[in-house]
Amino acid sequence: MLCSPVFQPSLSIPFAFNMPVRSLWPENRPIFIQMENESLRQMEELKRRVEFIDQVHQVLLKEVMNTDSATELSDSKSPSYKLEKDGNCFCLMLDTKDFLPEELTVKQVGRKLLVSGKHEKKDEARNGSYSYKYQEFRQELELPEDVKPDAVTCSFSNGQLQIEVPSLALPAVTERTVPINTSPAMKTQQERSAEEQE
Repeated sequence: MLCSPVFQPSLSIPFAFNMPVRSLWPENRPIFIQMENESLRQMEELKRRVEFIDQVHQVLLKEVMNTDSATELSDSKSPSYKLEKDGNCFCLMLDTKDFLPEELTVKQVGRKLLVSGKHEKKDEARNGSYSYKYQEFRQELELPEDVKPDAVTCSFSNGQLQIEVPSLALPAVTERTVPINTSPAMKTQQERSAEEQE
């Protein structure tokens, strides 16, 4: 087969290295650099957006926490109470003026009293809007040792929940003189150590 000398490989090495190589396609290096720059720009934009979303999230979280803590402080605080103790009775009075008697519960577990209350109120206005109020509290109290835990009584009057527990009757104290024994069986520490050394 006859070949044109143009397509035959050159046998001289210097000629092969000096010949420039030409591509039929356009040069691709600028395209890849442009794609890399565009990817970096998009990554930076995405990073800025994520930081912005995080800042918005933090602001919303603070708003929600402030709202929740404000409602907790105003609506779910435990009622004030007064504790009285005289010789015959242990008395606890809780200010529960915002609650009805049927909204209060008192449970006893051993020497612990669990007092709780739950109040819901919905007021509707003429224009169709309404307000909703929810209050709840839980209080745990320990009964003293010198009361009868089986005799707990509760009463409700004028917005006050009163819990009473009678005190235990203490036995009468009698007076007596305790004799002092002076038998030789009792030895001091020095006498015992002297006997052991002998």
